[in-house]
Amino acid sequence: MGKLLKRMRALMILTGLFFMLYFGLYPLTKFYEEKPVVEKPREVVFINTSECRIIGRRKSARFSTAIEPVHKLRCRMPQLMIAKTKGGRNVLVAINAQEDLKCRYWIQPEEDIRFEEYPMDGHFELKLGVNKEVKVGTGEQIVRIKCLNKLNESKYHDVHYFLPPPDTSSKTRGTPEKLSVMVMGIDSTSQLHFLRYFYFLRGFVESMPHTQFFGYSRVGLDAYANAMPLLSGLSVNEVNPELLSSKEALLWQIFKDAGYSTAYGEDVAHGILERNKEKWGSRPYTDFDLTPVMIAMDNYTRYSIDLKEMLHCTGGRTFKSILDEFIAKLVPHMQDRPFFSFFWQSQGVEEYYEFGQKLDLSYMMLLKKLLDADVLNNTLLFLVSDHGLRAGRYRMGFQGLREESQPLLVALYPEWLKEKYPLAFENLEKNAHSLITPFDLHETIKDVLDLDQLQNASIEVRMNSLLPYPAKRTPRGVSLFLPIPDHRTCDLAHIPSLFCFCRELTEIPTDDGLVLRCSRFLVESINKMVKPLGKCRQLKLHRVLQAYFVDLGEESFVYELRLRIRTTPGNGMFEATVRLSDVLLLTSPISRINQYLGHSHCLSDPDLKLFCICI
Repeated sequence: MGKLLKRMRALMILTGLFFMLYFGLYPLTKFYEEKPVVEKPREVVFINTSECRIIGRRKSARFSTAIEPVHKLRCRMPQLMIAKTKGGRNVLVAINAQEDLKCRYWIQPEEDIRFEEYPMDGHFELKLGVNKEVKVGTGEQIVRIKCLNKLNESKYHDVHYFLPPPDTSSKTRGTPEKLSVMVMGIDSTSQLHFLRYFYFLRGFVESMPHTQFFGYSRVGLDAYANAMPLLSGLSVNEVNPELLSSKEALLWQIFKDAGYSTAYGEDVAHGILERNKEKWGSRPYTDFDLTPVMIAMDNYTRYSIDLKEMLHCTGGRTFKSILDEFIAKLVPHMQDRPFFSFFWQSQGVEEYYEFGQKLDLSYMMLLKKLLDADVLNNTLLFLVSDHGLRAGRYRMGFQGLREESQPLLVALYPEWLKEKYPLAFENLEKNAHSLITPFDLHETIKDVLDLDQLQNASIEVRMNSLLPYPAKRTPRGVSLFLPIPDHRTCDLAHIPSLFCFCRELTEIPTDDGLVLRCSRFLVESINKMVKPLGKCRQLKLHRVLQAYFVDLGEESFVYELRLRIRTTPGNGMFEATVRLSDVLLLTSPISRINQYLGHSHCLSDPDLKLFCICI
């Protein structure tokens, strides 16, 4: 009887709990039933104008290109020292020493910062478990350190960089209001790739006043061919040393002449400007330049952590973290005076489809530092890329083909700027789905030099001045603070046919006679480029992989084919567009979409290496 009573009591308690929970939670369940979570749209509108409407998928199928888990790749060596500035002195602080070490250091002082020499040196010892500080000097310095153990084995080899504190007596302090500009480039990142992999960074961007320009298009093959129009307003074919030596050349020089401090940094030693300096002279002089630091690391302390040997470390830090550290060191200078800075990151994102996910958090934390330091409150920041993935298995598919010409562009700006110049920023936001290029971005950045140009009255005058232009005479570059003409086409925007994602592609048989004729012409064009060099083998058409008919519109009386071919020897894969008229004509640069590895070791020109199989 007692057991029965206990069971009944237990049943009553459970029944009571059930009703209490059911009726207690009923209002919450009703709330969620009546207000379901709205799913994000599965498609993205890129361009929506009278001449072009492009819609793409927000997500692609899961895809992996790496033969190793890139998210697990770490620098193998320990980070035994960090660089700090204390009381105006440059100090190396020892951390985490696991054994007694004898160290030597070489100093590159400020006056020799752009020369690859280390005229000063010194010695010190690190003891197990003992913290140590080594004073190495003052001002801007590059310091290389090498530490050996008792067996004369190298245990630490690294390069550190010191910046001087801001000059508080600078005459630019207290000058009238000026807006800083920062260009932060992430190589090989398309609009959709940003949406797929940069969750943290995207969340940060969406918490700030911003505009994402879904219709941003590349105008050249590589980073250099897209960065030069941004920096100079010129195409790569128009660039020459005489033009770039003038004061009206690169944005660094223009902003420096207007009283701005300038900075340039990449996460590689031979970056966009360094590897192309033979074409137009030495890289531009800026107040702060990371290039000598990266060259020192590349020469002395670099080691690879992936099988492709494309991801590099120095000490216990990745090259990407060196770039982040450089930007962080510049913060006091950015707080002190107006700034124009250009930073570019390429390691990893060029080689691995999934690498963006590894970078996401670090980019968010970097922008958070700039926000906390109040730098973003007076800065127009552009997150930009040059193109999508250019090579690899994902690029081989049709979706990868389309995304290659849809690089990332996002503008972040302080709220007060939008409130002070409402018409300019109304135009900026309306251009989110217009067809735009690096030429437009160049004109936009130049507008910052004179903020009076953004006043409503000035914007109205400038808008009216655009109206009389006939379509074919519309300026190549139009500031994004003005409305981009709705009738703009790829031809009017100076976008080569290969990069125009407004044109419909219709796949056609690869064994068609006309396709084979155009493909042979493409191979002949490559051979003509490399034949004068005398170092490269002549290529032959091995196979036509894909062929598309390019729709140029009903009013066009010419035909154009987009071709993807494989050549021999070397198994090179190339893409280009060929126009059929009285004669065959290339209407785009020739793009290589697979790696050329060591086949072109006999050449140094980055443009011709793509096509050369050394004899």
